[in-house]
Amino acid sequence: MSDPLSPPSTALPDELGSRLRRKLIAVRWKLVRVEFVRRGAVAVIVALLGLALFLAVDWMVDLSLDTRSGVIIALGAVVAVFLLRALAALSTQQRDEETLALMVEEREPGFRSRLIASVQFARGKATVPDEGARGMVERMVEDTESFARPMRLTEVVNTRPLKRALLILLLLGALAGGGYYAGGPVTEDLLKRAFLSDVPVPRATRVVWTSRDLRIGIGDSVTVEARVEGYEPEEGTLRIRYASGRRQKVRMGRGSEGTRYAATLENVQESFTFQVTVKDGRSGRESVVALPRPSVVELVGEQRYPVYMRLPPSMHQPGEFLLYPSSELLLKITASQPLKEATVRLLGRAEQQAVEAAVDAQDPRVAHVNLKVEAGFTGFTVELLDAEDMASKDATVYRVDVLSDEPPKVRIVRPSRQRELVTARARVLVGYEAEDRFGIEKLVLSYKVGAEGEAGSLELPIPERGAVKVAELFDWELGQIEPPLEVGNEIEFWIEAYDQNESTDKGKSAVRILKVVTPREKRNDLLSRVGDSLGRIDRATDDQERLNTALAEWIRAQRDLPEPGAPGEQQEAIEGKRE
Repeated sequence: MSDPLSPPSTALPDELGSRLRRKLIAVRWKLVRVEFVRRGAVAVIVALLGLALFLAVDWMVDLSLDTRSGVIIALGAVVAVFLLRALAALSTQQRDEETLALMVEEREPGFRSRLIASVQFARGKATVPDEGARGMVERMVEDTESFARPMRLTEVVNTRPLKRALLILLLLGALAGGGYYAGGPVTEDLLKRAFLSDVPVPRATRVVWTSRDLRIGIGDSVTVEARVEGYEPEEGTLRIRYASGRRQKVRMGRGSEGTRYAATLENVQESFTFQVTVKDGRSGRESVVALPRPSVVELVGEQRYPVYMRLPPSMHQPGEFLLYPSSELLLKITASQPLKEATVRLLGRAEQQAVEAAVDAQDPRVAHVNLKVEAGFTGFTVELLDAEDMASKDATVYRVDVLSDEPPKVRIVRPSRQRELVTARARVLVGYEAEDRFGIEKLVLSYKVGAEGEAGSLELPIPERGAVKVAELFDWELGQIEPPLEVGNEIEFWIEAYDQNESTDKGKSAVRILKVVTPREKRNDLLSRVGDSLGRIDRATDDQERLNTALAEWIRAQRDLPEPGAPGEQQEAIEGKRE
């Protein structure tokens, strides 16, 4: 048997093509360095451009701290993306030797595919069938190395994008440096603001304060104010943008203080945003929110009478608040909007007193309040605060008329005379009448013996407590008075009537006087009074007789008068007879 065919040998000397590989490695690292630097330059350019644009916008618009924070974070994120992309170039721009060989052959056609072939044979990617072929390969590689020895293969890397990026970066750096030195303090302040310092925007005129966000009622007037520092011109401008899209410019006059500017807008009907401009100074954009003010849509009151009146509750509406003292008025207030608070301010004797109403949890548009009706209560107003913290305005005054609870009226009908003579152990029949609109609680007979004598009182009977009218008799035994009465004592007595309403004053009758005398003096007084009565009867009898006589004469005279239409002689005779 013949010897089996030996496999083709691919073993080439290790040093074969090593110089070519070193040159290609140099190309690889130059390619990586160029792309890394280019991308890094682009990141710096983006940072400079973004920062310059940021400073310009901030100078023109005066960005708020929150806005500046957001912009600087966004700019930092963009620059970070570009820097990460530059770092990624260290890995993504790596090329294998075959790719690099193709790049070189495209630039140097003199290799005529020998470079790529040499790389492939040197790396063992191509098969060498026998010894003769291997020698040919070795010579081809050596020739390729000899051809490439004087060449700088790294020149195949395109550096024009890098040079362009570096030139742009150089120009931007020069402009940035020049702008920084030209701007001086202005640029420094803008950079401080860019890195979230609270310094104001550097301008000739700076708007350092405005009225800020305001909340007003629809139809109200609003005054927008601003305070400036630096140059102070005669006027400023208020730029308004309404919610409907309409725009308006309003002149802002300078006040007496010089640094303050103000403009008043009448009858505002919709919300708007505004910006104050004074020379080159600008404020931030603030807002004025116009909201409907809450108002009373319905007001109903329920009067609950005092218990002693025994009356059912009655309903009242504005204009009908005729109330009784000591009663309670339960108000139900219905507003045009959901409420946060409701206050009822009392007028009259209780003026300046405020009573908080309870907002209904089920229906925030409704509030309830309980008012105590007292004398002097003349009215009330309702003040509302809605859920948007908008207060009512020009509160309506609701009039209240409180019926005056006058003291009960009481008088003594017996004895009828101002002074009476009595004995020490007499029984005096006291007749009295009393009345009160709201009912009488009790009647008390009060007395006093002498100017500095003993005083006492007796409760008088009444048909029932709470009676509106009382007419009764009381048999007063003077013998029960302690110490016992003596001849010559004078007893002053009167009757006091108490209302069921404790706050009402008591009523008091006229004073009667009883003088204690001996039984003889009392009899003489009675006889004298009988004689006076008889004398009055005699005088009445005489007066009656005279009246009867006059009446009879008048009747007789009427009979002698002629009939209507009687002859003239008869008429004359009658007249002569009268004479």
